[in-house]
Amino acid sequence: MRWAVGTPLVVLGLLVGLWQLSKSWSFQLLGELYVRVETPEKVVALTFDDGPKPGQTEAILDILKRHGVKASFFMVGKNIERHRELAARVLAEGHQVGNHSYSHHRLIFKTPSYVQEEIDKTDALLRGLGVEGEILFRAPNGKKLVVLPWLLSRSGRKHITFDVVPRDDAEQDVGLLTSRVMETVRPGSIILFHDGGQDKPGTIQAVDIVIGKLREQGYRFVTVSELLKLGGIASASGETAASRVPPAE
Repeated sequence: MRWAVGTPLVVLGLLVGLWQLSKSWSFQLLGELYVRVETPEKVVALTFDDGPKPGQTEAILDILKRHGVKASFFMVGKNIERHRELAARVLAEGHQVGNHSYSHHRLIFKTPSYVQEEIDKTDALLRGLGVEGEILFRAPNGKKLVVLPWLLSRSGRKHITFDVVPRDDAEQDVGLLTSRVMETVRPGSIILFHDGGQDKPGTIQAVDIVIGKLREQGYRFVTVSELLKLGGIASASGETAASRVPPAE
């Protein structure tokens, strides 16, 4: 009787644990996961996910150009195929371009071959655009369990997440997006916005405001690769990195 009752509870506990692990932006079992860097400098990295998307990506690029800011765009492979000229513009304007999978499906409970293909297809598209050197990776929705970290680890790939999350994938109130960034940002932060998916007029306005406010506070903006070269790396094993990650809503 005890076995009959206990076994389902153990299984349930294991499933809950795996789900929580898959959602963690600041911990993974294997390899290199970076949520921010430890640095005394007032420097941050703006990042944009899920593009490129006509209208939205151009609007973000125009704002970045006006402010003289370089950012990092984690692109979805199928969107690169659909909007190659737009993806090429991002690169031509001096921004960093990273791999955000090919289809933007969650890379959990998938076979190693499926996950590897998602990475490789997008890598090939990025190389075709002219991306050179290291290509950083960010999992769709930041989700991972064992297979993805294992594949990234064996190839020495860096997995980039974030510690400032305004949740513009679910919210387009400009004031709320802006306040979420300003309340959680600190030196070495990686800020997550989106230029893909549904139309995001609030994101476009918030990015403009956030850049101005951070500049007023003395911050400067760099790409993720530039940020990783500064100071001590706050990676998956660093409690400091995890301490400021806002909870998912």
